[in-house]
Order: sequence, then C-alpha cells, then structure tokens
Amino acid sequence: VASGKPPTADDTMPTAARAATTHNPAAVPKTGTTYDYKAMAAYAEKYVYTYNKDYPDFNNHTAGGDCTNFLSQALYAGGWKKVTNSPEEYGTWYSKTSGDSDTWIGVNEWSWFTQTAKRTTALANAYQMDVGDVLQLDFAKDGSKDHSLMTTYRSASGVPYLTYHDADTYRRSLDSLIAANPDTAY
Repeated sequence: VASGKPPTADDTMPTAARAATTHNPAAVPKTGTTYDYKAMAAYAEKYVYTYNKDYPDFNNHTAGGDCTNFLSQALYAGGWKKVTNSPEEYGTWYSKTSGDSDTWIGVNEWSWFTQTAKRTTALANAYQMDVGDVLQLDFAKDGSKDHSLMTTYRSASGVPYLTYHDADTYRRSLDSLIAANPDTAY
C-alpha cells in the first residue's frame, strides 16, 4: 500500500540511502539478531500465490496493493515482535482483527517504523541482500517508496531472488527486476 507522501523539508521521517546496483558484491552477514530469516523466506514462498486467510488481502485496493502487508507477515513469521502502543507517530507495527497499523501495510510507513525502531540497516548495494532482506523500490525517484519485496533465495553466483505480492511473484532475480525497472531507485 503506497499511501505515504514523499518527505518534505519539514518532515522528520528518516530516509534510507539509495542502494547501488552494481553487480554481485558479497552478501552482508546478519549479526546480533535472533530473527529466523529462513522462516521469513519460507513463509513468503508458501503464501506467494495462496494468501494466508488469517490476514486481510489488500490487492486491488485503490490505495495500493498487498506488498507491505505480505512483507510484514513474513517478518512476523521470522520473529519480529508486534508493537501495539507507542508515543511515536510511526512507532507501532501490528495486524489485529480490529485493523492494521499504517506501518504494517504502508510502504513508506513501514520504512519509517523500521528505521526509527532500528530494525533495519540500509545496505550500500542491492546485490548485498541475503535471505530475509527487504528491498523497497521508488519507481519515480521522488523520495516516496512504491513497492516492498523480500529476498527469499540467493544464487551461488550471488544474485538475490525476490518474492512479493501485488503481481504475485516467486523468486524473481534482482537482475531481471533492475532490467525491467532501469529508472527506479532501490
């Protein structure tokens, strides 16, 4: 759901640096975490075509799609803890029967939450992604992110493969994604 507006000079929302897309640097190892990245990838691959009925489906909604909702589900399956109460504007992250936080379903809102909560670290190069890592795309390069994807596989040659909702896709190579979207910020 790409509902967030681009940050302005008055906004205090963090913004991740754009990643380079030069081919095949080594993956960045994950240290100091108890998250289960393989479980995240397994969840994404299990539910890429058959949606989990325990969550709402945001595909075909006028405000966007299901990409970040799907991403949040996979992160939760891998051990991310929900945050249901926070004094920060984008400090919560949850899906409940009573509704979902904007940070659970919104592309920009998810980014703001994860950076503020220090749950993510921006990589210098998109090819550094490993299983369980997230890629966000800014199609117009206007500062407003438009799409969220999860790395669910990394080839022996070092190419990340991404799985995502909206145009439900299983293991699309980063090479293919970049070739199809050459004017996109990653």
